[in-house]
Amino acid sequence: MIVHVPPTVSGDLLKNFAVKVSKRLNITISHGLEKSRVTKAQKLFESGFMKRENVSGAFIYTNPNELSGKTILLIDDIYDSGATIKEIGKYLTKRGAAKIIPLVIAKTIGGDLA
Repeated sequence: MIVHVPPTVSGDLLKNFAVKVSKRLNITISHGLEKSRVTKAQKLFESGFMKRENVSGAFIYTNPNELSGKTILLIDDIYDSGATIKEIGKYLTKRGAAKIIPLVIAKTIGGDLA
């Protein structure tokens, strides 16, 4: 199953990309991953600690029963420190996902500044 990271700034760009990937690969897509609170763009933070704090506990899944035993292709737009992917991966695993496969569109140069 494909799951995409909910947006901070990009609107539906990542969702639209994930839908296209889903159709092309003929894999079910879920839009069940949501933010439980507002987060800031990760690029605003200078350390991995601050980035982890920004996304810690920030996600919920609307129907966690559909995760049980699934392999999840987790799509995100930008990989900076990996904090978002790691946080969501831990969350989905705790709710029964068997395997998380991250896919990012772009990677920043540098990541942590401190």
